[in-house]
Amino acid sequence: MNKKRKVAVYEGHMVSSLKSFTDAVMSIIATIMVLEIPLPMVLRGGHYDFSKTISSLIIFFVSFLVVVSFYFQFTKFFSKVHKLSGWQIFAYTIFLMLVSLFPLMTQVDNSSHPGYFMIIYILYIVGISRLASWIIGCAYRLNGIKRIQMVKRIQMMKRVPWDLMIMTALSIGLSFTGIRQASGYVMLYLPVRSLISSIVYDENEEK
Repeated sequence: MNKKRKVAVYEGHMVSSLKSFTDAVMSIIATIMVLEIPLPMVLRGGHYDFSKTISSLIIFFVSFLVVVSFYFQFTKFFSKVHKLSGWQIFAYTIFLMLVSLFPLMTQVDNSSHPGYFMIIYILYIVGISRLASWIIGCAYRLNGIKRIQMVKRIQMMKRVPWDLMIMTALSIGLSFTGIRQASGYVMLYLPVRSLISSIVYDENEEK
């Protein structure tokens, strides 16, 4: 009869190394995203077509702010935890892999089907955010963080305020219209709000 394998628990150097690796990955992602922005196309008569460049710039702004928001979220996370299980490290590796796909978004030509691209892009961000929330919740339980603090933190991450839902719906709706480029500007509201919530306000403040 095979003996059940025990899940490894890592502390100390492994956790600090994972944090350092996260710093490196996030920095590289931000740099690559800038390099992937296409230059304006030169048309006949020396005129420039900025349409694709502007579209990629908007995607870059949104992606960059989302990545920075994740970075600060996990910077605070690593300051609170001192050990992680093997499965949590595995899930976190998948999270970093998915975040690393953000530079690909600036290369996508979304001019033919902008509405469908916007839906996929939003679902992509929501999926990664849910994975991050799950990893943080599991790690908090493993580290014995007070249940009240943990529940409050998880509820805050899982809560979907009405303004985010409205702005998301508006962004998707505009992407199917003739003013589809405006959807990108509306989309900027989401990561800006998330970033402000992550670093401006004190999450430990009693409400």
